[in-house]
Amino acid sequence: MRLVEDFKFPSESILEDFKEALKNSKRIICVGVGRSGGNAEVFTRFLRNLGFEQVYGPDDIPYILKSEDTLIAFSGSGVTTYTLETARMAREANARIVSLTSNVRSPLAELSDIVIEIPGKEVLSYHAEDYYIRQLIGVEYAPLTPIGTLYELRTMLFSLSFSGSLIEGDAYGWFKKLIEGLRSYTPSQRDFQSLYYSLPKPRSPLNPLTGKTVVVGEGFSGIVGSFFVTRLRHCCKPDEDRECYFWKDKGSVSVGSRDMVLIISGSGSHIPSLMAEKAKIKGAKVVSITSYSESPLAKNSNSVIIIPGRVVYKIKGLRSSYLPKNPLESIFELRTLFFLESSIYLIAIKENITEVDMLRKHSDFT
Repeated sequence: MRLVEDFKFPSESILEDFKEALKNSKRIICVGVGRSGGNAEVFTRFLRNLGFEQVYGPDDIPYILKSEDTLIAFSGSGVTTYTLETARMAREANARIVSLTSNVRSPLAELSDIVIEIPGKEVLSYHAEDYYIRQLIGVEYAPLTPIGTLYELRTMLFSLSFSGSLIEGDAYGWFKKLIEGLRSYTPSQRDFQSLYYSLPKPRSPLNPLTGKTVVVGEGFSGIVGSFFVTRLRHCCKPDEDRECYFWKDKGSVSVGSRDMVLIISGSGSHIPSLMAEKAKIKGAKVVSITSYSESPLAKNSNSVIIIPGRVVYKIKGLRSSYLPKNPLESIFELRTLFFLESSIYLIAIKENITEVDMLRKHSDFT
């Protein structure tokens, strides 16, 4: 936690410029790839909930960018191909560009009108080819620990804090409240063991019939779940593959008796609880992360990990219990994110998985 909170928060003048950019924009477009895309999606959802009407997330970027648009680009390295090319298109259209990056000397930062520095993993050169070579040899990079995802974790906290400041108060004040909320929860060793011993082992020549992991979640919980899927896929040795899916991945995601379904839902009701019923009928093991031990989801699970913090809304016609404007109402998701990040580290240690092992599984298309 100290690593995550211990960084120089952006200045008030930069934050005011950011607010003005949002207020003066006809359309707001958030772009990012992978876990940065998850951050972009969370920020998109909060802006919509706060009343910004024309906000587009990373999966629905307009085909044509215009001068009255503001593009918000999330990229720790500042060289992510898709994000960088989208920013170049925005620059051609004379749109305003705001970047959240660890590398203030990157091509993305050079294109931007406003640069918000979120320190994270060290990038010793902004040339893409050199950057990935340095990752592979492990220079200044530690993907097995929270340092490896420091940019993503800090960016999530910054985005929520900034969203809070659009309601009232200052962003740094919200940041401190979120940190306090995270510090007030400590997961138990039993919770880590419950998750680890439920996970199917990686597939290998010696173990070809192992099952797969499917993660289910909606809204912010779904984004946290997709973060975990990405990290878990990387968590295996060179001759292994860990089969992991997010439930909304394109194509057929079926489950059977060898599989584990991890369901993340603070309320433990609505669609996630129905997915637990379906998974159990198919013989899959169901592990749930929820705030309510007596919820329908918990009752339909083989194993339950209780993480407090979910605020449940009772609104007619509300398809899901996720409708926060106040960032503190998303403390369940933040606590779950940190719990799952810590779980990845523990899995890697227990199975003797190295940083280079994980990086071999890293996507070549980001």
